[in-house]
Amino acid sequence: MSDIKGDKIMKDSEILGSSDYIQLVLWIAVMAVPVALLTLIYLVLYKGGTSLVWETFPDTLNISRPVYTIMIATLGGLLVGLGLRYLGVRHGESLQKEMESGRVPYSGVLGLVVTALVGLISGASLGPEGPLGHMGAAFGSWFSQRLNLSLEKSRIMTLSGIAAAFGGFLGTPLGGAFMSMEFTGSLTYPIYANMIAATVAALIGAQVVFNLTAILPNLALPFPPYDGFLWVHLLYAVILGLVGLGMAFLFKIIYQTVTRLVTPLDRNPLLKPVVGGLIFGLVGAWLPLTLHSGEAELETILVEGAQIGAAMLLLLAIFKLFTLSICLSSGFPGGFVFPLLFSAGSLGYGIHLVFPFIPLSVAIVGMMAGIGGAIMRMPFTVILLMLMLSNPALMPISTIAAFTGFLSATLLEAGNARRAMYQASEKRRDVYLSSKPKAGG
Repeated sequence: MSDIKGDKIMKDSEILGSSDYIQLVLWIAVMAVPVALLTLIYLVLYKGGTSLVWETFPDTLNISRPVYTIMIATLGGLLVGLGLRYLGVRHGESLQKEMESGRVPYSGVLGLVVTALVGLISGASLGPEGPLGHMGAAFGSWFSQRLNLSLEKSRIMTLSGIAAAFGGFLGTPLGGAFMSMEFTGSLTYPIYANMIAATVAALIGAQVVFNLTAILPNLALPFPPYDGFLWVHLLYAVILGLVGLGMAFLFKIIYQTVTRLVTPLDRNPLLKPVVGGLIFGLVGAWLPLTLHSGEAELETILVEGAQIGAAMLLLLAIFKLFTLSICLSSGFPGGFVFPLLFSAGSLGYGIHLVFPFIPLSVAIVGMMAGIGGAIMRMPFTVILLMLMLSNPALMPISTIAAFTGFLSATLLEAGNARRAMYQASEKRRDVYLSSKPKAGG
């Protein structure tokens, strides 16, 4: 049966009340298996390549670390430019707009994923979740076309492809489901039909990765202990959420400024990511913790933050926003979640050092949640991530901080990393498609 009435999206009751939905969920469970396998391959290449380039090679080469960092980052920019130029770039609009239309083009996705891996391995300040989302969406959309699904069912299948990839990456079904919905702006009607399907897909994704590797994804971080809840901690959470709002405005200024400065390089698409790589390489040579997505680097912050000092932690938090903006604006494909969590963790630790009456665990978790709500615009995802990564007793703190950041940033139209990523994606498509030689030309 059709589940679109004209241009109107059907209600949950209309979808869930049909036996067709049960059949759709079963197909989604089947689809989630190959997506999880692709996710596992992606993560193995990402982690293995990063280890090879940043641990094995430097140990065998007699070259200073700062020079090596600049060389690898610049070379990575060159390879990203070549990849986007010759391996292909995704056709179509941003992932969010394509989700609204119900169909996600899969032409050029393989080239995008390979190119993104090269950029990530070269040290780009981007997260691996961006390419994973595109890969899962493309596979889900392709699978829905093979089944000849209607537009609304195709939307659900495509969303579930993203959830399967995120579930395999995070190792948590609810985290993967909410992340897929907030990452694409799909936390809307039909919410139960979307959520059930996405959770099933994320569950399959997580279980396939876990059963093939016998380990859960390595997202466990050494968060400081929490001595217990006090009502004043909720006040701290509100304040940290508002600090997240301030960081959102700072991100907006940095991203718009960087984008404006690199726009003249659109005339030379191969040079644009080279310049971007050179810049984040120079910053990385000076501040090595700003390199990469921020997962491993955040662990360093949590363990050594007191030795690093408040001033340097604040500097790291700001420059991570800068390198994230550079990478997005210069064409590197990737996500924003873990770079922003690193920035938030650095800032939160610094706030504790300046205001020691705020418990360290409250400052770090509250700041991560505040930035997650304000800049990422993904409050539910960050609440679940904090629940998974830190002490569950801190959930009231993360909830208040995330919603404070989200509501204030939405009201005041502060910086939005998700929108910035999609704008960068559309700009990348326009630049590299327009640079391709026309047939017969």
